[in-house]
Amino acid sequence: MHKWGSYFVFILDQRLEDLRNKMNIQETNITPFSYYYIKRVNRDWEFDFAKWWDPQSFNWTYSGFLARYCSKYFEIWWDPQSFNWRSCAALTRHCRRYFTTWWDPEKFDWNTKAVKLLIKNNGAFFNTWWDPVRFPWKTHAGYLIKKLPDQFETWWNEEKFPWGARHCNMPVEHMLVKYCGKYFPAWYYSERFHLSEPICDLLKAECGDFKDLWAKDYFLYRLSK
Repeated sequence: MHKWGSYFVFILDQRLEDLRNKMNIQETNITPFSYYYIKRVNRDWEFDFAKWWDPQSFNWTYSGFLARYCSKYFEIWWDPQSFNWRSCAALTRHCRRYFTTWWDPEKFDWNTKAVKLLIKNNGAFFNTWWDPVRFPWKTHAGYLIKKLPDQFETWWNEEKFPWGARHCNMPVEHMLVKYCGKYFPAWYYSERFHLSEPICDLLKAECGDFKDLWAKDYFLYRLSK
């Protein structure tokens, strides 16, 4: 290799080494109880959990790391008073088997993506966590319709339902027809429910068992157009 080429390779290696050193310094400044740091220092950290775990020294800001990477040690580290409940989404995703232990409707953050994960991952405990007052209807009703249609009779509330809202770019009324067709009488006769071309098509596709109930309205709607 040309001497200049060797020189530039040497400079590049030096700069990479400087970068690594800086990164190492930054890493050592991270609390030794963050998952990232422990994983870098001790690749067997997981198997030594009970040895290094110290709830008094732990920076509970990193509560989400515990839920995500140490869920099988949940019974060792769980402390509802110390846990950072802003990380409750991690509990809904990674600590489902311990739901009845960690669930606390007062501490749970009802205005985050945690609610979506609660619906998606903890539907089996629906009757435990369901709270129509705390539930964010406007932003999450679509998840109830799509993920928990079999619980319709429990969660349905005509007054709280966000008529006119959209979920994943789909009107929630359309979702009712598509996913909750067997509960047709509950939502169809609401004053807030109105026919439209897409809804008429959905009724034909999804609510054939109730055709005798909607056929007349469907016919009159078509005549008005």
